[in-house]
Amino acid sequence: MCEVLNIKNKTIKILGHNYNVVIQKDYIIETDGETGKCNNYNNTIYIAEEQPESAKRDVLLHEIIEAINYRLELNLEHHQICALGEVLNQVLAENAIFATLKSNFPHPK
Repeated sequence: MCEVLNIKNKTIKILGHNYNVVIQKDYIIETDGETGKCNNYNNTIYIAEEQPESAKRDVLLHEIIEAINYRLELNLEHHQICALGEVLNQVLAENAIFATLKSNFPHPK
């Protein structure tokens, strides 16, 4: 069973492309340890439900960067994408930017 984040019509726009964001139960077990994934062929970002909220935010940012990397052919290495996701999560969280977005990113029930 999957739940989709309630983000304005269940999608986010990345470089003009609509991406569905799916919070999936048991995702880590089903994918042998992955916490999220960006599928650029069907424009879907998957996030493991069983993670803490801060990890979900980090994964969402990471997968957004993955989509940007793919769309713009930036050829960023995975460790660079990880670092950018971590630092953006920290900046947005510690400056209460995520708090103002909370109504757009509710915790799934």
